[in-house]
Amino acid sequence: MSERHVVLGASGALGCAVVHHLVEAEGLPVRAVARDANKAAEMLPEGVEIATCDVVTDREGLSAACRGAGVIYNCVYVTGQLREVTNNVLAAAKQAGARLVQPSNGLVYGPLRQVPATEDHPQAPTSRRGMLRKEIEMTLLWAHERGEVPVVLPRLPTFYGAHVLGTFISAIFEAAYKDKRAFWLGRLDVPHDFIYLPDAAAACVLLALNDKAYGQAWHVPGPGPLTGQEFIQRVFAAFGKPPKVGVRPGGLFRLFGLFSSQVAEISEVMYQFERPFILDGAKFAAAYPDFTYTPHDVGIEDTARWYASYLDELAKDDLR
Repeated sequence: MSERHVVLGASGALGCAVVHHLVEAEGLPVRAVARDANKAAEMLPEGVEIATCDVVTDREGLSAACRGAGVIYNCVYVTGQLREVTNNVLAAAKQAGARLVQPSNGLVYGPLRQVPATEDHPQAPTSRRGMLRKEIEMTLLWAHERGEVPVVLPRLPTFYGAHVLGTFISAIFEAAYKDKRAFWLGRLDVPHDFIYLPDAAAACVLLALNDKAYGQAWHVPGPGPLTGQEFIQRVFAAFGKPPKVGVRPGGLFRLFGLFSSQVAEISEVMYQFERPFILDGAKFAAAYPDFTYTPHDVGIEDTARWYASYLDELAKDDLR
């Protein structure tokens, strides 16, 4: 098997973190695949090979980008086009004779019947996102069982870190930077799993390099759950500011979801913020006892520094 590791979606937050870990921690040859080569070059380590390709529409380009790969990491997330992406990536991995790492999440379970949830928790998703995620996982595991493509599924919780933008997590960091009120979804007192993005990337690579990890899902839950209140307080503390905490209850999303399909999709997954949503990481911990998670205080402080630098640059650009 070739040593080359190909990262799809390399200009996204998770893909970028995987590239950095492969290069800086593992010293492995990497090909980073992104739609925007200039954006990728700004985010990735100097000297990394970058291939330009639209994973959704350009099957030939994707196959060329994956040629010679030993491992492919599919860090692409395109809302509404996950089926097309999955089929294209499977075809490219099969053609290259490569293994496939497909990061996933706990939405495949729907509302948790047991907390913390183990990897064999019943899969009964109640949301469109969860049902699609379950379908994608089944497609990938069938390909593995048929001997077409070795597949491993790291299931990750909510992540935070550099380059995480356009999410409610990023909105919390931006609010703290601007000393404005930060809003949590659902209930402030419900525990929820979080993981620092470099830890998620390191876990994906660790699983990728282990022959015995394939054909399975693995929970990588982070160092322990926090409530929404605790998370927001720590973010504000990282900026040296007293917390300003607000909440947007699930009922609000369910009401406005009657008039907006986008809001309706959010309302369908509000259960994970209205009751405990915690993944059991015992399986991963037993297989990799030396793996350590970054404590939340350290990860949040590092993330706050990145947001401060990023938002400072945006403010300078606005003044030019």
